Amino acid sequence: MPRSLAPLPALRFVPKGLSMLAMGTLLYGCQHLEPQLTIGDRFANEPYRAQPRWLEPVPTDTLIEIGESSPQSGGSLWARMRQGFSLQGKTQGVARIDEQRRWLMQRPAFLTQTGRAGSRYLHFIVGELNKRNMPLELALLPAIESGFNPNAHSPAQAMGLWQFIPATGRRYQLQQRGDYDERRDIPSSTRAALDYLSYLHEYFDGDWLLALAAYNAGEGRVREAITRNRARGLATNYWNLALPGETQNYVPRLLALSQLVNTPEHYGVSLAPIADQPYFQMVALAQPVDLSQLAQLSGVHERELRMLNPAGRGRVRGRLLMPVEASRRLLAQPDMIAKAALPRVSPGEEQVVASPDTVEPQVAEAAVPPGV
Repeated sequence: MPRSLAPLPALRFVPKGLSMLAMGTLLYGCQHLEPQLTIGDRFANEPYRAQPRWLEPVPTDTLIEIGESSPQSGGSLWARMRQGFSLQGKTQGVARIDEQRRWLMQRPAFLTQTGRAGSRYLHFIVGELNKRNMPLELALLPAIESGFNPNAHSPAQAMGLWQFIPATGRRYQLQQRGDYDERRDIPSSTRAALDYLSYLHEYFDGDWLLALAAYNAGEGRVREAITRNRARGLATNYWNLALPGETQNYVPRLLALSQLVNTPEHYGVSLAPIADQPYFQMVALAQPVDLSQLAQLSGVHERELRMLNPAGRGRVRGRLLMPVEASRRLLAQPDMIAKAALPRVSPGEEQVVASPDTVEPQVAEAAVPPGV
């Protein structure tokens, strides 16, 4: 993409065969009062490299294609986000932010992945933040938490775009059953994450940096750090608190990423273009649907349906997220949903997840792409 930001072309869904894109990012996950994870020895010489928490690359490079520019494209989502940035005044001249920005600039795959994987979800997240009048820098938080991968699963049993651990998920009414985990659901987990961030913002008297630190480490840890500093007569803002190493860099990394999005030409980086228009549409379902069957009937690749509807292990009930054009075809052919419908499941047949140990085993660590 040119460094000057011309009007950007529209995104359209292309149901092609998959080509895996290696993620040039490491994920750090929201701990929410969980013990801090140990950094592996092979990452010891690099600042803020926690163990990888994503399980597999997000299949994006053939599923999202940039189309021709059109008046209906609505312009650039990046440009819209910049208009809602409100934390930039806190990012200038801070050495820890500068260090994280250099880290990001040395890894252009991080920005590429943020644009490609994030293009599925960013328009929705930005819209939800706008409704609440929250800083639009927060839309970038899933890039740090999960690389915009709703199937990201951490060693601390955090899941989804926003990396909720089981306890915090339950605190924010995210259902967790053997066949369904709402922490992976895009609309529900986004609602819960913004509820939690709003609570933290109020809890810390309107300080977004403390709220973000608490999102990573838990409000208890941040509160204790503030109490220690106050007792010693020290400043109690984020930059002066003694917090876990991960949290010390978590907020600067988000702010550094927001700097690159805010003025990419200043730093010589290019962002994958994202049109300011919805990527998916929600379709109400009268009965559960099998995504594999729906993929065959609709022509939308099954992996794409799973990336939009990841909570139910290949089954969806209540509502279905579909790429916009595909949803229009689906609504015009209601028999398509009927053919993909599953028998109803009675509430008594649903198994509740009692503890993190009951979650289906997953791969513990993914390979780090070359150069990362």
